[in-house]
Amino acid sequence: MPIKIERRQPVNLYRKRREAQFRDRIPLAAIAKYGALTIAGLLLFRAGQAHALIERGYEALGGEAFALFLPGMYWMTSRITRDILDIKEDKHDGE
Repeated sequence: MPIKIERRQPVNLYRKRREAQFRDRIPLAAIAKYGALTIAGLLLFRAGQAHALIERGYEALGGEAFALFLPGMYWMTSRITRDILDIKEDKHDGE
């Protein structure tokens, strides 16, 4: 009985990962949203820094630095809210 040998194209898992482009994985709307949040955070930081300089009379870094974390805080808040709503929906579906 003869043995049949099939030849296949070699599969490289790393090459498969490289084929997926960055823009395919992340929606353009999310990039635009977080870009706008970053710019808003920078503008709020600069405005807060100017206001703090007028109020204090000297240059220092205080609470206005938290405006730079605006995209991260937005992401965390939206994830927590989404998880809470999912839990509530699951509770109501079970009743």
